[in-house]
Amino acid sequence: MPNVLVIGPTGYVGSALSEQLIRSGDNYVYAASQSEEEGFRLATKEIIPINGNLDSPQAAFELICSNKIDVIVDTTSYNDKTTKSRLLSTIVEAEKIRRQQLSKGKDFIQPKLGFVTLSGIWTQGSTEDPYGSFQPMTAEAQSAVPEEGLNESKLLYEQEVLESRAVLDVAIIQPSFIWARGGASWTRILGPLVEGARTGSTDVMKIAVDPEDQVYCFTNIDDVAAAIELAVNKLQLINGNSVHPVFELVGDQFPIGLLFERDALYFGCKGKVEMYKPEETEFLDVIGGNHNANRARSEQILGWYPKKRYFLRDTFIYANSFMAALALAKRK
Repeated sequence: MPNVLVIGPTGYVGSALSEQLIRSGDNYVYAASQSEEEGFRLATKEIIPINGNLDSPQAAFELICSNKIDVIVDTTSYNDKTTKSRLLSTIVEAEKIRRQQLSKGKDFIQPKLGFVTLSGIWTQGSTEDPYGSFQPMTAEAQSAVPEEGLNESKLLYEQEVLESRAVLDVAIIQPSFIWARGGASWTRILGPLVEGARTGSTDVMKIAVDPEDQVYCFTNIDDVAAAIELAVNKLQLINGNSVHPVFELVGDQFPIGLLFERDALYFGCKGKVEMYKPEETEFLDVIGGNHNANRARSEQILGWYPKKRYFLRDTFIYANSFMAALALAKRK
């Protein structure tokens, strides 16, 4: 079975993906461990902890070779301009070292190292620690303004991934706004509703979204994990047939104002909901992913079909889950 190294195995997407890979039984799941305690925690989830890091090409080469890693999956969010790009560069250089070593022996004809990346937006969370998804609402956490130029640099990063195909077998997964089981971005957006429910205020609750373009795309976290698994298992096929390895995910699509109205109802808010777009932020133009996203290529090439497609219809379930997790986090 292929050995898959998951970057961020206990994060929002990484946790769901690790569970998906383990449950399917088609892959061994590895993760780098920096301490004995961390190794124990990974092992309890049936993730194989390994010593090492990806801090340099040589270190990455040693980790990949010593554990016979076939595919690396980067599940971290795009929260700054350099982290994901730097990781990609390190992996590319490590694979070059590996190919050079192979060329000196009898096993030169070997598959390329696989690399799957989640090209998500400014969002992260943790299903392991509720505080990772439901931090107290500070002014900084409520800000709708990410680092300047983040959207443009994300596009450049995706281009870097595509250009690395000479060395790696790659796939880029582009989920829409991910829902279910947490996510710091939901706390950031729903903060005014949470505060309104807590205080019982009848004041207007203003939410930072773009009211001029209200139709957003959404994808359930479990469907995101399923798509990544399909990409992992089809990497060689995708890259061996000149397929453009970029896959958009869409599970549900509707005017986002409807979601806030229903959340306010289920949260027990008394005030009215209003949406507004803060000045000088391009982030809100893509917060729900690409409003024109199309899952056709994911269906045709990956064989991906979302199983959870009714976010709006089942809002009462997810609103209750959100508030329950928030309540548990406050008790810790």
